Amino acid sequence: MTDLMREIDLEYRAASGITDRRFYKIYYSHIHSFPLLILGQNPGGESDGTDLAASDSYFEGWEHDYVRFRNDPRYTLAGPMCRLLADALDTCSTDALRQVPATNVIFQRSRNTSGLNLTLADAAKESRPHLGKVIREVGPHTILLISKTAYDLFIVHHCERKSVQEDVIPRIYTPNGRHRACIFLSARARASALNREVNLFVVGHPSKFADRHEWSAVLAALRDGITRVGLRPINEAGVLRDIPAITSYDSAL
Repeated sequence: MTDLMREIDLEYRAASGITDRRFYKIYYSHIHSFPLLILGQNPGGESDGTDLAASDSYFEGWEHDYVRFRNDPRYTLAGPMCRLLADALDTCSTDALRQVPATNVIFQRSRNTSGLNLTLADAAKESRPHLGKVIREVGPHTILLISKTAYDLFIVHHCERKSVQEDVIPRIYTPNGRHRACIFLSARARASALNREVNLFVVGHPSKFADRHEWSAVLAALRDGITRVGLRPINEAGVLRDIPAITSYDSAL
């Protein structure tokens, strides 16, 4: 799989003209066949080369950003994502979490959305063929999208038109300035890269919303959804495998 990850990386560099990893990020984990895929909006951080990464190459040792930096306050997403996944998948094993592939709908890095040098739609379009290859390699039946914006971009750029069916389960909202933020919804859609339907779960960005009182309802709804699609508990889902030990951090949360 490392050869494919390198190939996708090189193809994205050639297509985008971005060759310095300070300005883009594709992988947060090893990419391999798995029933669950995590997709965020786009990589954050600075362009000064100080951003943390569990692997400087292609995660050959099954490193994982969320697991590696879960106790590092500089990586604000890692700890909340580990706690979210541990709760959703009913596991306390970091070896289990290291097997969950993660990437973004947009590969260009920016400190915030307004920091992108092109529109969200154009940035998602730029990444689309390369993310499509990642999706085909993983072959998930369930995708967890981190933010409503990531979901909106995914269904426009990676799903067949008119195939999206949002569940009747009420959305969960939280105050967010002038407008409420949607921090949970579930749906199904036909993914173009897979030519079949996938389950979609959407949660608000955990680094921003995990301390809201509505978050307990988000966790409960996600647990119910992950149970419904057969991924909870993860140890009984038949997807765990032997992977290299990581000596630089523990194997338990």
